[in-house]
Amino acid sequence: MLDWLLQESWLAWGVGLLIGFPLLTILFGEMLYRIESGGESRASLGKALYFVLPSLVVWMLLTNVLELDSSNVWVRTAATLFWISLIYLTLSAFNLFWSAHSAEDGWQSRIPSLVLNIARLFFILLGVAFVMSSVWGIDLGKMLAALGVGSIVLGLALQDTLGGLFAGITLISARQFKVGDWLKTGDVTGQVVTVNWYSVTLKTLENDLLVIPNSVLARDTFRNYSQPTPVHMERVIIQFWEEHPPNLVRKALLEAARATPGVLEDPAPRVILRELADDAGAYEALLYFGDYGRIDEIRDAFLTHAWYAAKRYNIVFPYEDYQLYHFSGSEMNLGSDDLVAPDALVDKLMQLEVFALSRGEMESITRGARIQRFGAGEQIIRAGVEYGKFFIVLSGSARKYLMDHTGCEQNMGTADPGDLIGVVAAMRHCKNMITVYANSDVQVVELSLESVEQVLKSNPQFAQELEEAIETRLETIDSILQRSDRAVRGDAVQPSNLRQLLGGHRHRRPPQY
Repeated sequence: MLDWLLQESWLAWGVGLLIGFPLLTILFGEMLYRIESGGESRASLGKALYFVLPSLVVWMLLTNVLELDSSNVWVRTAATLFWISLIYLTLSAFNLFWSAHSAEDGWQSRIPSLVLNIARLFFILLGVAFVMSSVWGIDLGKMLAALGVGSIVLGLALQDTLGGLFAGITLISARQFKVGDWLKTGDVTGQVVTVNWYSVTLKTLENDLLVIPNSVLARDTFRNYSQPTPVHMERVIIQFWEEHPPNLVRKALLEAARATPGVLEDPAPRVILRELADDAGAYEALLYFGDYGRIDEIRDAFLTHAWYAAKRYNIVFPYEDYQLYHFSGSEMNLGSDDLVAPDALVDKLMQLEVFALSRGEMESITRGARIQRFGAGEQIIRAGVEYGKFFIVLSGSARKYLMDHTGCEQNMGTADPGDLIGVVAAMRHCKNMITVYANSDVQVVELSLESVEQVLKSNPQFAQELEEAIETRLETIDSILQRSDRAVRGDAVQPSNLRQLLGGHRHRRPPQY
């Protein structure tokens, strides 16, 4: 019986296919059950397995059971389907292997997807050539010769396009930039919007789209402001009169840098004296920020704050010195300025009715006072600093914030013309607890604590009124802190004793704020 089966090959193949096909189907089904529980690549592998086995069985059935000639169109079609499904299965297995290792920090993760796509395309073309040659009997030599001549003509016609294509492959493979990075090439700076095989599209600071061919970008040098980290350092050069002490200029510029929104505290801004020449000193401010798209906004804010800081520290720009010596006052058109003059300070304070004092007492209390101004957004005073002085708002408006026990800023309203700023910390000789920002252009007068204390000693009623104002502010601070604590803990808190907050006695030094 066995000898007869072996002699009749078609019958042996039929029995083998009849038994083997169900067994392989069960085996593949178990494999698919385990594989398809994974991701998209595993599902693709499972679909490929469903095509390989049936096409192989049909091919074997036609050639070995029905014994059809290999030149039969049905045999060739079945063979073609089998080889195509096998190529698809091989690619799916490769994708499954690659996706399982590309997440690791290995060499697979550093290979661009473009290179992988080209490798896949080459493998597919190789498989198609094999099928056409072995199954359909097509002479590939003549086809390659025809393709060679055609490729030469096509290459000459598309040399610019092909140059851009290979330049794009080089750029993408090198991974020197990605979508979202800020690049500068030539005189153009923009953010990368799209990257393809032929060109790179940038969105400029002017909100325009600029398309740069890869061949052009590959020939030129470009700067990536987003690599190796998004933190960018911008250099801003400002000149001041060389007579000013460098440390004073650094202090003013650092104050302006710290008040600029977007400038990082780590790395901290720095100021470098670059040169001293022509009666001027060139200072370079190094500003660090994480979003290059805000460069114009940050430069504008820093230069604005630097101007106000220079005025507060009486630092003169070189052009001001030039105007001072080469123009008379009537020839200088500096525009309108509402800055309160020192000789009009007493009149301004009496007009605002800040204190109920006589004119002589007001002149005494303003002895040694300084008029300063702050630009919108600048910090007038900061929590945690002991100033030893306080301020009176002359014009403009400021926002007051209290730092609670959780480190959050609680809004305390605004400070308008005639309001006091920092009076509690100054009179109690303790650290300030509130932070005040200029809500608009603000002018304040800085009062000397010695001048105020002299008037307090000679005017007991004024001392009592100022003490009552301080206690009212402390009660407000205490109330805000309690409300914040209740919001954090979610339970009721008994009001604290104001005397305990003040240290047991109104003239005793309170805890350090």
